Amino acid sequence: MSNLLKRSLTCLVLLPIVFYSVFMGGIVFAAFVLLVVSLAYWEYEKILKIKSKNLSILSYLTLISITISAYIDPVLFLYLSALTSLIWLIRLIFNRIEIKSFWSSYIFILIYIGFGMNFSILIRNLDNGLLLLSSVLVISSINDISAYIVGKFFGVTKAFPNVSPNKTYEGSIAGVVSSIIVAICIFDYIDIEISVFQSMFIGMIVAFLGIIGDLVESFIKRRSGVKDTGNLLPGHGGVLDRIDSLIFILPIFYLIAIYLD
Repeated sequence: MSNLLKRSLTCLVLLPIVFYSVFMGGIVFAAFVLLVVSLAYWEYEKILKIKSKNLSILSYLTLISITISAYIDPVLFLYLSALTSLIWLIRLIFNRIEIKSFWSSYIFILIYIGFGMNFSILIRNLDNGLLLLSSVLVISSINDISAYIVGKFFGVTKAFPNVSPNKTYEGSIAGVVSSIIVAICIFDYIDIEISVFQSMFIGMIVAFLGIIGDLVESFIKRRSGVKDTGNLLPGHGGVLDRIDSLIFILPIFYLIAIYLD
């Protein structure tokens, strides 16, 4: 079975689950996000250079707390995320974490996974949260699909060979263009009054942040010596391989969503 067919079949299974949870919102969606970040956490922990059972338990409990706080109180969530980031930066500055291995620590997992993905809960809880979250998920997915298909079948020029060997300029450009077109179509259709220029800007931002998210995860995988973070999702790899773009997209889109809401 080809990798493209595997990816397509996996998407057919995942899409109803994702959009049902998004549609339901509330505790159903929060539970779904908790499941996603938990799976991503366990995948990431496997590639850490130094593992600790006690730190693993403590950081996972903190991850749960961050997700719960995102559902209960956005301000508390932002404080927890900021505090976690500050602790990581202090440890980095005082050489408690090696700069060349900044990605290989339990506290970085909390920032990388817990901080980014849980913004989806904040977006969903806005007044127009269903439309806004659905929009960014669709735009991000179209960006990934377009970049993958064009890069696979028409890609020639390697964009970032030292970080992500499979990423091409042709695929990246296709992702950006398709994201802009889809964003214009979506925001013209749904009941949110924004200009075409603003729609284009949102599509472009989502696409570029998606590329950054993919490159960061590719960097982490190359430094840790793994091809995929897991094999739970046939054709995609692990859960973390599927959400790497959203980790960077969602925090910025939350700021946009507040403006649009």
